[in-house]
Amino acid sequence: MHNNEIIGKLQTLNKYLSPERPIRNFEYLRGRGKEYSTLSDEISYFSSIPFIYGNRGVGKTSLARTVAQMTSSADREHIYAACSPNSPMLTIFHGIAQDLLNQAIQLHLIKTTETKAEYTISLKPSIRFSIEQKHPQIKPFSDINEAVRTLRDIDSYYNDSKTTIVIIDELEEMKNDDKTLLAHLIKQIGDQEFNIRFILVGIADSVHELIGTHASVPRYICEISLDPLSAQDLINIVNEAASAVEITIDKNILYRIAIIGNGYPHFAHLIGKSLLYEAVINYAKDITDDIYKRAITRAVEGSIEELANVYNTATQRRDDIYRYLIWSLADCDCIDIRTDDLFDHCKELGKRHNWDIPQQDILPKILQRLGTDSYGKIIKNTPKQGGSNESRYRYKRFGNNLMRGHVRLMAELGGYQLGNATTL
Repeated sequence: MHNNEIIGKLQTLNKYLSPERPIRNFEYLRGRGKEYSTLSDEISYFSSIPFIYGNRGVGKTSLARTVAQMTSSADREHIYAACSPNSPMLTIFHGIAQDLLNQAIQLHLIKTTETKAEYTISLKPSIRFSIEQKHPQIKPFSDINEAVRTLRDIDSYYNDSKTTIVIIDELEEMKNDDKTLLAHLIKQIGDQEFNIRFILVGIADSVHELIGTHASVPRYICEISLDPLSAQDLINIVNEAASAVEITIDKNILYRIAIIGNGYPHFAHLIGKSLLYEAVINYAKDITDDIYKRAITRAVEGSIEELANVYNTATQRRDDIYRYLIWSLADCDCIDIRTDDLFDHCKELGKRHNWDIPQQDILPKILQRLGTDSYGKIIKNTPKQGGSNESRYRYKRFGNNLMRGHVRLMAELGGYQLGNATTL
C-alpha cells in the first residue's frame, strides 16, 4: 500500500499524462494553441461546423473534447458519439437525439409529467423498487429526413443562448452510404441554423477523403487539419509532468522520448507515465538507467494492443529479416520511402549492428509478405497523391501511422535506438 506522498504524486501524474484516454482540459493540452483558438472561436462566435481531421494519434479527439469541455455551458455536458462499422449513421443520429432530449429534460428546457411504476425482483420477491420515468424514448429513424426533423425539433428547445455541443468522432468508420447521410445533415444544420453546435472528427488526409464529393458541403464547414506535434511539444508534455511531481529527467532521455514518439503525443504520454511512475514509487528524484529500462518495459506492456498484435504477427518468424526490414523503415523519419532506399538502409543498419541480411533478391519477397494479411499488413504501398486511391508501388509506409513509434519502442526494449536525433 502506497503512503500519502506517493498517492498524491500518482494522482497528480494522472492529471498530466493519459495515454489511455483523450485530454479534456486545456491546462494539459500541449502544442495545439493555434488550433484550439480557431476551434473555440468558431464554436463561440461563428456558425460553420468545425471538421477536425488528420492522422491517427495526433490528438484530434483530445482537441475536440477539450474545446467542447471549455466552451459548453457550465450546466451541461457535451454529447459525444463515435461511429463504428456496425452502427449505421441513422443509429448514430438516433443516439445523439436521445442524449440531447434527455439532457433537455434534465435542464428543464422541456417539461414532462413524471410517472412512477413499481417492480418486483423475481429472485427476492420481498424487495420492491420504484423507477421514475422522466425520459421518453425516441423511436428509431426510418430515414434521414425523419432524423433531421427530430433533431431540429429538439434543437428548438435549446434556444437559451447557451452553448450545447455534439461531437461525432471516428468518421473514418463510415460506409459510403452513410457519407451521403452525414452530408445531408451538415447541409440542414447550416440551412436551418441550429442552436446546437456540432464538431466532426475523423482520420484522413483531407475532408474530401471522409465525406466524398458533395458540392454543397464545403461552404458549411471549417476545416481544421492536425499535423504531428513538434519534438519540443512532446518534450514539454513529459517535462511539465515531471516538474509537477518534483522529478528531474535528463535531456538525453527527453530526446529519446521525442524521437520514439515521432510527433505523436500518445507515446510521450505512454513513456512519460511509465517513467515517472517508476520514479515515484521508488522515491527517486531523477531517472536512473535502471528506472528507464523498467519504464520502457512497462510502456511496451501498456502499448496499444492493436499495434502490438500487428507487430507480433509480422515479426514472430524464424527469420529475423522481417524484424530488420520493419526496424529499418521505423528508423527513417520520413513517412514514405522508396523500396530500393529501404533495402539500402537495411543493409547499412545490418553492417552497423551485425545483422545477418540476406541477398538483395530476397528482400523484395520479404517486403511483399509484410503487406499481406498473414503478416498483419504492417507495411503498405504509399497512396498516390491528389486524392486518388491508386498506390505508388515503389514507395512504402506503415499501415498505421502510430506503428513507427511502437516499433521504435520495441527496438528500445531490445537495446537499439532507432530514429534520427539530428531532426530534433
